[in-house]
Amino acid sequence: MRYCFFLCCFFFVSMSFGQVKQTHIYELEKKNTDDFFTVLPAGEKGVVIFRDTDDYKKGDKWQVVALDTTLVEKWNIELSIDTRYNFKGYDLKNSTIYFLFRRGEMEKNDYHLITISIDDGEVTRYDIANEIALSLSHLVMLSDRMILAGYVNFSPTLVAYKMGGESFEVVPGFFKDRSTIVDLRSNENGTFNSVTLEKDYAANYIKLRTYSDDGELLFERQVESDDKHFVLSAKSSGFIDGNFAIAGTYSFRRSYYAAGIYLAIVKPRGQDNIIKYHSFADLNHFFDYMKPKRAARVRARLKRRSERGKELNYTSKLLLHEVRKSKNGYLLAAEIYDPEYVERGTGTNYNGFGFDDRNAIRNRNRASQSYAKQPSRLQNVEDADHFEYLESIVVEIDKQGDIVWDNSMKIEDVETNSLEQVVQLTQTGDMVNMIYKAEDEIKYQSVQQDSIVEVNKEPLKLPNEYDKINHTFDGSGRSEYWYGNNFIVWGYHKVENKVETESRNRNVLFINKVVFK
Repeated sequence: MRYCFFLCCFFFVSMSFGQVKQTHIYELEKKNTDDFFTVLPAGEKGVVIFRDTDDYKKGDKWQVVALDTTLVEKWNIELSIDTRYNFKGYDLKNSTIYFLFRRGEMEKNDYHLITISIDDGEVTRYDIANEIALSLSHLVMLSDRMILAGYVNFSPTLVAYKMGGESFEVVPGFFKDRSTIVDLRSNENGTFNSVTLEKDYAANYIKLRTYSDDGELLFERQVESDDKHFVLSAKSSGFIDGNFAIAGTYSFRRSYYAAGIYLAIVKPRGQDNIIKYHSFADLNHFFDYMKPKRAARVRARLKRRSERGKELNYTSKLLLHEVRKSKNGYLLAAEIYDPEYVERGTGTNYNGFGFDDRNAIRNRNRASQSYAKQPSRLQNVEDADHFEYLESIVVEIDKQGDIVWDNSMKIEDVETNSLEQVVQLTQTGDMVNMIYKAEDEIKYQSVQQDSIVEVNKEPLKLPNEYDKINHTFDGSGRSEYWYGNNFIVWGYHKVENKVETESRNRNVLFINKVVFK
């Protein structure tokens, strides 16, 4: 093993007077040449971390580690991977983590699936014969099946693999050619949803399909979209009060920049669906990330356009993460971001762990994401080098599709190499807790509907009294919701301790358990 493990797990009373307590810390030493880990919260089962070691002396080797809820190692294993296999995606379901590989580059090539029990580290392997030239876009696991979504000759296609079987089966359902898959999600009752953007001669529409775990089509309904609103993204919910919900962003004139958000309430056949669009000017807190004078000028301009009956043309890049059930209806969470583009082949950058090419870092981070987390191609950010985040917004919408309240949290000092959720949140009654990692700090906020109850921050806790962070690598790491009121904050930094003689300086992956009290 090239790794030297340094583990510190402890419980202490935080010096902060706020709501947040950092109760446990895990550290894993990282050498300059070592690849980066992916960190996955697994609920009350703990945390799973994994990486490709890039050690090909005896075939490709992967390292996978499981921690319990006190961040103590449960097991640490090394996986041998055939060097002909390319990593395609992962998912975590119940007590198992799944790694999917495909042999070679051809889309018709066979697949290899590895499952690992989070409880005891037991490894099971499956070889999957494949004759479907599927350009993969989404992956999701059910209890005993894997569902893949993608395109065959530009036509959306779903395939299923039953654990222990020999090959894929095509999931029934008619998809229009050149329509776009924008969401694939598993539901708590064992079913799964697919959402596509489709069109015919008359109109554009969103189509929701819900399937049983064995691929039987249970529900299919389309939501018409008018010519004025061009849908950019969609996230579906599970069954809420007898209906499904789909939320996302829309634009005008087929722009890649969002002009607002929408919520569609998809009802059983025989009842009228509800879809309502809300421009950014409808939100009280959308412009809070701006300086007050600029926000006032933007609002005044939009008000004048509205009074003249003109289109409200303020647009932004907005990534909508989820729609969930709330007290009055539905809670939406999204983030404003800016994609950054740089000229390729401009050399290397020093990242605190040694020199490394930014493109190589970005490619590793993208490869470590599951396909279900990849942004829709309608976001048009495939060529972006990295992303800067400006603000997180939360919006509650009632059962008629109208805004009840909205709030926001300004995001500072956060850049990522792949488009992902930065601010994590939990909701208890009317209270929403929001948290994110920024450089060597944890920033958090509690809101009660449109009122801000608390805004605070505290430094990342370190294992030893005389530890000091010398450098934080911002290209990877973030906050993640874990379970209950618990989160993890993780990343990489260089730590100096002038008192210790043996470990004066160390480069580490760190994971901090953070609890909202």
